[in-house]
Amino acid sequence: MDKKCMVCNKNEAIDECFGCGVALCNDCRQLEIWGGGAEDLSVKYFCPVCKEDPEINPWGAYDNVSQADNIVHQINAA
Repeated sequence: MDKKCMVCNKNEAIDECFGCGVALCNDCRQLEIWGGGAEDLSVKYFCPVCKEDPEINPWGAYDNVSQADNIVHQINAA
C-alpha cells in the first residue's frame, strides 16, 4: 500500500477500514476482535468513526465500560 493514512494524512497506510475501506496507518487503525462462538474469532480494523458506529461495528457499542457499569448500577438500585 503506497498511500497515506486517510485519517491523519501523515503516516503510510498499512491497512484498510473494515467498515468504509479508507486507508489506515498503524496509529489510526482501531482493533476489534469479533466472535461468533468459541472457535470463531476474527480481528478487524476500523477507522475511528466506523469503530463507534453500532450499525457497522456492533461490538463497539460495548467498549464504554464505565457506561455499562452505570447501567448495571441503576438496574441493581431499582
